[in-house]
Amino acid sequence: MRLSLKLGAICAVAAVLPLIVASAIILPSISSHTREQASRQLQTEAHAAAALYDKRLIEMLAAAARLADEIANRALVNSESTEHASASAGARVQDLFPRAQQDYFLDFVIVTDPLGRVLARHNDRPAAGETLLGTDDKNPVIERVIAGGTLPVASCVVERGERYARLGLDRIAKVPLEDGSTIDEALMIEAGAPIFSNGRFVGVALIGQMLNTYSKARGRASGGAGSLQTPLVAEIRQTFAGSADEDSGALIAFGNAVIASSIPPAADGPSSAPPLAGALHEPSKTEEILRHGERSYSVAWEPIRTLDGATVGAIGVARKSSELEGAARFARTAMLWIALVAFGAAAAGGFLFGRALGVRLDELADAASRWSVGDLSVAALDNEPLLAKWIPAHLLRDEISHLTERLDGTRESFRQAIDRLRKRA
Repeated sequence: MRLSLKLGAICAVAAVLPLIVASAIILPSISSHTREQASRQLQTEAHAAAALYDKRLIEMLAAAARLADEIANRALVNSESTEHASASAGARVQDLFPRAQQDYFLDFVIVTDPLGRVLARHNDRPAAGETLLGTDDKNPVIERVIAGGTLPVASCVVERGERYARLGLDRIAKVPLEDGSTIDEALMIEAGAPIFSNGRFVGVALIGQMLNTYSKARGRASGGAGSLQTPLVAEIRQTFAGSADEDSGALIAFGNAVIASSIPPAADGPSSAPPLAGALHEPSKTEEILRHGERSYSVAWEPIRTLDGATVGAIGVARKSSELEGAARFARTAMLWIALVAFGAAAAGGFLFGRALGVRLDELADAASRWSVGDLSVAALDNEPLLAKWIPAHLLRDEISHLTERLDGTRESFRQAIDRLRKRA
């Protein structure tokens, strides 16, 4: 192999080797950074989902306050504690419930007196002595409203046991889980507002909207109830989804189980349950991977707390794991192509430089070979075949140029000396 090719190969390797080392260090870090960015974006969406949950609490507060005002203006609940007065008050407000349920998409409506005794509820006449402040089963919202006396209250509440069945929630709240068990309790957003008549505190209006199972709007909007007519998980999906068929959505967890999901179901029929509904998750994690068949989702969670600050569930945003990996894969592929182009350019530049240097030395070696057999007619040449096309020759002079000139001067001296000796002979 000629020296020019050897030098070209050596220079090409020398040019590419630092890029290979740099790429080995940079490419994994870029991929990791991209994944971290995607994870932070998912956490940001989870924070926004929690903000939408807080907005829903405010909307429920407003709905409860409007219902309390309507009851005060149209039914005038009084504060007498006799059964006859309670029954009369219940009859006057009972006809207000159907419209309130339709306008605000409520799962229950209850009106109590200032002592927490139920005067009326949406699905039936209250039983004798029915109360929301029982010794073993106090409703925290009613308790807080009565204790405060003037301000409405909204919070997440878990309904279970006798009241859970009495309100009819047992028919709609059950969630079958992937391990074969069933969630038979209701995670609710409840809001209570005091009812005032003639300046007196005469009762409380309590409304509730369930978070279990719902993933789509339950009917056509009939009034100005705003987003209350859309389940919370569906509202969150509408906020973040880029398209109707995007494989992402919102989740609500109760304990260690997902009880509601707005991820679009697989296209195998309208009755298909949303993916991840009934899935089990780890409550201690703020981000995790959940699987539904062959589909894998990255989920970021934010806690749902009750009035006393206890965490009873979580609200989260789920995106297909391949979307997050796809961002890292795209960045990695783009950088790989850039690196390959850089490798090619560096290798080509190094090879051309080394070969050009080798060609100059090869020409000197060829000339020296001719001189060694007595042919001094061959001049020592120093041609720069590539750079000389664009750069003036005097700027390209280097040690090889000086060596060439000295060797050619020595050759010329020998040739002239030989010519003189021949003439004398």
